[in-house]
Amino acid sequence: MSKKEKTTSAFQMFVLVIFIPVIFGIIFFSVILNIIGFDVWGQAKQVSSSIPYVSSLFKEQEEEIEVEMVTNHIEASEEQQNEISSLEQQLAERNERVRELETEKLELEQKLLVEQEMSNRATKELTEIAKTYEAMSAKNAAAILSELQTEEALLHLSQLSTDSRAAILAKMEASRAAELMSRLTNQ
Repeated sequence: MSKKEKTTSAFQMFVLVIFIPVIFGIIFFSVILNIIGFDVWGQAKQVSSSIPYVSSLFKEQEEEIEVEMVTNHIEASEEQQNEISSLEQQLAERNERVRELETEKLELEQKLLVEQEMSNRATKELTEIAKTYEAMSAKNAAAILSELQTEEALLHLSQLSTDSRAAILAKMEASRAAELMSRLTNQ
């Protein structure tokens, strides 16, 4: 064998017999120790931090990791602030809508009260008109009702008592009385 082959085969023997089994053993025992609960990576970092050149490499990596973590936290914080702002805006819009609806509700309630008051007033007025017709002679009441529009005459007649209505209709023209009676029955 030549000298070159001997050095190559000696190197190969070193790699195959010593280097590979040692690496395998280190990996195997570190896995076993991790399973047991021993922090191999943390211990390796601690030991390597006392080595001058290796410690600077770990510090650089740790600084990069810290910078990345800070950047991630800042981005997450900005996203959360944006989401908070968006939610606050939605809340303000909904509160404004609630105020608008409450205002609309109050307006509608006021309109309803006004309409009820007007309806009550109209009912009272119709009752008073009916009393006026009942106080008149049937002939005069028939003359007045004959001059009113049909809908208004029906409204006035509907408020009268049956006896007064009969007396007034008897004094009216037959065709007009028939029309009013027909419409009263359909109401």
